Amino acid sequence: MPSSTPDALESDLLTKLSATSALEDLQESLLGALHRTGWTERVTGLATELLRAGRCESFDDVMAAVVASAEGRSHPALGSKHSTEQNGDATTNGAKEGKANGTKKGDSDKKKNVDDTPYDPSRYIEDVDVRIPDSVVDEGVRGLKDILRDMVDLEDEAPNGDKK
Repeated sequence: MPSSTPDALESDLLTKLSATSALEDLQESLLGALHRTGWTERVTGLATELLRAGRCESFDDVMAAVVASAEGRSHPALGSKHSTEQNGDATTNGAKEGKANGTKKGDSDKKKNVDDTPYDPSRYIEDVDVRIPDSVVDEGVRGLKDILRDMVDLEDEAPNGDKK
């Protein structure tokens, strides 16, 4: 007999999930996807530059700023430009508004070497996009649905896995 309350359903699901490695496998897959998109390097770079620039002094300060950036929110350590541009439209893999990882698209067409431009940590902090790429979010949703499909009937899907 199915669980009658949301709390009982959640408890049943957690019990079933703890008996498998499905969530750990999904976590490993998503971490790999984040790494392939360059997200982990961008987060590491942002954290490093926040400390180097003196905008953060503790681990908690860095975490608060990075989480705010990942959520698209403003934070004093991120600068004013970040709070206005970060809320713009993002494309997959962290690229936004014609930029990818802090370089303008088309720079290679102009034969401009990135090393020719002096590195500006403040600009990096303000320009880096550490929001989780849509492709990774989509992969996580699909993976979680696959895990849950074996345990419950998902209301928004037909028996073959297609949306109704």
